[in-house]
Amino acid sequence: MKRRKSVTNSSAIQTLKKISNDTIPTISYQEAADQFLKHCRIKGLSPETVKFYDKELKQTKRGLVEVDAPLNNIRDMTTDHIESFIEYQQKIGRAVNTINARLRAGRTFFNYCHRKSYIPSNPYDGIQQLRKRHEVGATFTKRQLKRLLDAPDVTTFIGLRDLAIMLTFAHTGIRLTELTSLRLQDISFDDKGAINVQRAKNRYARRIPLTNRLRVALRAYIQERGVLHHDYLFISLENEPMGARGIQDRLKQYGKQTGVSKEVTVSPHAFRRTFCRLKVEAGINIFILQRLSGHQSLEILKRYVEIYGRDLEDAIEQGID
Repeated sequence: MKRRKSVTNSSAIQTLKKISNDTIPTISYQEAADQFLKHCRIKGLSPETVKFYDKELKQTKRGLVEVDAPLNNIRDMTTDHIESFIEYQQKIGRAVNTINARLRAGRTFFNYCHRKSYIPSNPYDGIQQLRKRHEVGATFTKRQLKRLLDAPDVTTFIGLRDLAIMLTFAHTGIRLTELTSLRLQDISFDDKGAINVQRAKNRYARRIPLTNRLRVALRAYIQERGVLHHDYLFISLENEPMGARGIQDRLKQYGKQTGVSKEVTVSPHAFRRTFCRLKVEAGINIFILQRLSGHQSLEILKRYVEIYGRDLEDAIEQGID
């Protein structure tokens, strides 16, 4: 007798499917997120990266609640839910960068869930980052930068420290998290001197030579700092390591004091952008600038070249009769 190609006992098939589905454990969004963050810490991701995932996944959860996504069983999450989440974020006025950050975090999280077999497929598959304008943020002019660097009273410990901090930002392009992690042993005065950034964002340590002014300021500051029970470079009046918030507050204070904050937001990243801009305007090779700034990709630096590079002015008259 010839074998039939399909099974006719549909009720038996449905029963088998139900039994199969019942054996698959369900997991909630929060349970999976807790497991993911634990995985990130075990994997050795930086505290800042773990904090980023934690923050964005919490914000994503709030948004998914608003679109009635199945948070009690993420196996039922679909691409439609993610698209509804994006539309909701746009409706409440979230910036493109903010939405894209949550999409990146969500995609990574659900990739982890897929690898762990919590979900049959990633609902972020097919979801693209929102298109955004490729712009360079605000930078200081040379005059604004001079006003900021001239503001600290270097006859006081706080003033000397703050000048050393601002010069480090301005003359190296270092990130805030990199600066707060600097230790005394990361500063070398041999030959011309250098800062060795050991705890870089992309995990690749780099060396940044000291400018003459920065070398003098750091040497004077370190002498006043003295020997303490820890080796963090920048400290408070209580001799404790300065955190990111404390440094940001000091920069804001100088911004108000000098009036620069009325023109440009005074922040660590504004110093970093200014560093890149001035180097490009000076004609520094983009690959050397990448080594100095620690950018993992050239894409961002190319934006500086497009806006601030002088090669177009040099080339525009060439080939003209």
